Amino acid sequence: MPQTARQSVNRPLNEPTQPRLIVGLGELLFDIIDDQPILGGAPVNFAVQAHQVLTSHGFRGVPAVRLGNDSLAKQAVNQLSNFGLNTDYIQFDDKLPTGRALVHREDEGHRFEIVEGVCWDHYTWTDTLANLSKSAAVVCFGTLGQRSPVSRATIQRFIENASQALRIFDVNLRQHYYSSDILRHGCRHADVLKLNEEELEMVLSALDIAPTESAIESCRQILHHTPIQYVVYTQGPLGTTIITHSGVFYGKPHTLTNSQDSEPADSVGAGDACTAGIVAGLLLSKPLQETVELANRLGAYVASKPGATPTLPTTLM
Repeated sequence: MPQTARQSVNRPLNEPTQPRLIVGLGELLFDIIDDQPILGGAPVNFAVQAHQVLTSHGFRGVPAVRLGNDSLAKQAVNQLSNFGLNTDYIQFDDKLPTGRALVHREDEGHRFEIVEGVCWDHYTWTDTLANLSKSAAVVCFGTLGQRSPVSRATIQRFIENASQALRIFDVNLRQHYYSSDILRHGCRHADVLKLNEEELEMVLSALDIAPTESAIESCRQILHHTPIQYVVYTQGPLGTTIITHSGVFYGKPHTLTNSQDSEPADSVGAGDACTAGIVAGLLLSKPLQETVELANRLGAYVASKPGATPTLPTTLM
């Protein structure tokens, strides 16, 4: 019998109810490229993409983030609202600015400077967040949003409270903004772990697991040492693999071109689209082989388009 998601995360999709909430928890920031701000942040990209894929099935994306009281914050709220996301849970900071990453063009490529001391470094616990943590169907979180003690405490409390939700730890290491403690906590409070080759090495070290010759076997070792049920191992253009206690599901690489777009394509947001595909497959009880193929299709499509959150055609499903 084809393997599908655990039954506890599923509810009859025709049940009359309020939209089930898909939470992107952590940082929202703008990439500043040639003085042009582009909305980003992995949790936000995920929430936008998962919302597009699952809104027709009764789900709604929720960015659980903190913004400043500035023009970038207004731009973020407008863009997220235009996608149809629920922006009621966004916090606002009257003193600190909205997050930014300055993108510097260099001969070797791009260098990113993630600005410190911004509003999402002071993401605080509130009764509103407590209620959201208990009502969320899905929560996706990473490491960058936890770089400050205040935000780390808030994010970790949220995922501890959200035990009823499908919890996805998308490791997504950025510069020096992570620690072994953050990696261990995430692995102990997640159902799904998503990582690449470099991140696998760091997670194994944090969990004191000796690496094996095979990346797949190393992922199996993580399953044996944590509550995680699915390890999603990504290899960029080579595709994605799902590893469970009872099987390995290899996705076929997908390659698309952006021949119809005037702007150059980039890979920003492709990993977040892959995460959205994994979540969609699990929530809709798709066989895991179909789930990994969906994740690859979505990731390849976003990689073929400019920007992190292009409109996703329904034909991708």
